Amino acid sequence: MDMINILRAIRQLEQPAVLATIIEVEGHAYRKAGAAMLLMSSGESVGTISPGCIESDLHERVSLVWEADRYEVTEYNMEPDEDPIWGESVGCGGIIRVLLEPVAGELRSILMAALELLNGGREATLVRSLRGQELSYELMIASSASEEPCDWQFSVLLSNRQRVILFGAGPDAVPIYQLLTQSSFHVVVADWRPGLLASFPGAEHCLGTPAQLKEMLDLNGEDAVIVCSHHLYYDREMIEWTLESKPRYIGVMGSTKRIGMLFNGEVPPDHVKAPIGLSIGAEGPYEIAVSIAAELIVLRKEWRDRQVSNRQKGERHEHIWNLFGSGTEQPHGQAEAAARAFAGRSTRQYGASCSTL
Repeated sequence: MDMINILRAIRQLEQPAVLATIIEVEGHAYRKAGAAMLLMSSGESVGTISPGCIESDLHERVSLVWEADRYEVTEYNMEPDEDPIWGESVGCGGIIRVLLEPVAGELRSILMAALELLNGGREATLVRSLRGQELSYELMIASSASEEPCDWQFSVLLSNRQRVILFGAGPDAVPIYQLLTQSSFHVVVADWRPGLLASFPGAEHCLGTPAQLKEMLDLNGEDAVIVCSHHLYYDREMIEWTLESKPRYIGVMGSTKRIGMLFNGEVPPDHVKAPIGLSIGAEGPYEIAVSIAAELIVLRKEWRDRQVSNRQKGERHEHIWNLFGSGTEQPHGQAEAAARAFAGRSTRQYGASCSTL
């Protein structure tokens, strides 16, 4: 789930709520370390950390965590041999530990500060540190955290959603917009025809021809662009000025013949995918939309893994995980994050258990 939605929901909170964050995984799990969801006292929630198998149990803990005004760690053992309740019914075959925190005081303040940074186009790292029994928070803009000694530390990179400029608002763009939005991309729909933009209620619109959009859209190397207006002249014009801006990805919809016409018979640059989408034998607008969404999801993970890897170089923190997706899957079912406070602790527990860090 998009962490932006969680932060925005927290900004509007008028009831007790608890933030649930996966801090450790052993074996296989639906979500990895860093995934989060917001649990409200009304029973509503934003985000997900499982296929739905542990959410009801987590909701039962909301009032207890809120009234205690203190964090709690809950463990769910999904191993069939170890836990007949969770393991048999779920079949994930892993163990996950979830940090539950009342959204109040210092945590709420620092999350709202993070939201302001994200709204301003910046990113930050939220660092949780345990000293004794006290959990403290730090919001880092740079890549280095406090050097004060601590017993346990967990860091999560908070960054904005990947922006995708969808040029062309025809009927085949509707499923592309829907799938990308549901997959936590920030989609901007651009077209020169106002009647077509009306098919995208709630979306961010940009009305204009490519020449006009060039003045309106501040493209940069972090953006992705999809060209699918099916207007040969405007598509070519869009491609030409988009190439000048050097976004990280350009996808062009069309047949091999049409793409040859768009690029004047030349081979497109490496960061241009033409035709767009994974080669899955897609037919029709919905299957094509699936191939496009799948391709961008794969590329987004590669971009983020590279970003996390670059940030970790020279840092003393071992675990930085992105809340919009998870970290790189480890071989042989190894945990993606190992909280040092749990080192040496037995994991042979029945059902869910609670403990302090």
